[in-house]
Amino acid sequence: MSIASRQALLIAEGKKLAGAKVALKEEWGSMAFTVGDKLFALMGENKDGKEIITIKGLPEDNERIREDYQSVTYGYYMNKTHWISIDLATTELEDGHLLELLKKSYRLIVEKLPKKIQQELQDTTNVN
Repeated sequence: MSIASRQALLIAEGKKLAGAKVALKEEWGSMAFTVGDKLFALMGENKDGKEIITIKGLPEDNERIREDYQSVTYGYYMNKTHWISIDLATTELEDGHLLELLKKSYRLIVEKLPKKIQQELQDTTNVN
């Protein structure tokens, strides 16, 4: 799959998550994936010109995935313990794996939102 197709897939799937928004953050030149005004992914170009997605994960999971995949590095401009960056040109990770990591990042952020917002998101999910 081309990088552009992979980006389009990630954006489309990100928008399907309850309460999620995906929009260009012009000052960063990146697509920001947010829920409850909290960032759960950032997709754009790194300083080397590679198209990447940066997502949140559990520290132990992030460490393991960085060890297992050469195309996964510490989070670009993010907390290096809680975030990882993935080169979108990689063939190491299937699209399904990338989508699962994106959804896990979303869930980690939702768990930290105020209970009221969590309930609103749950109610939205139940309606769909």
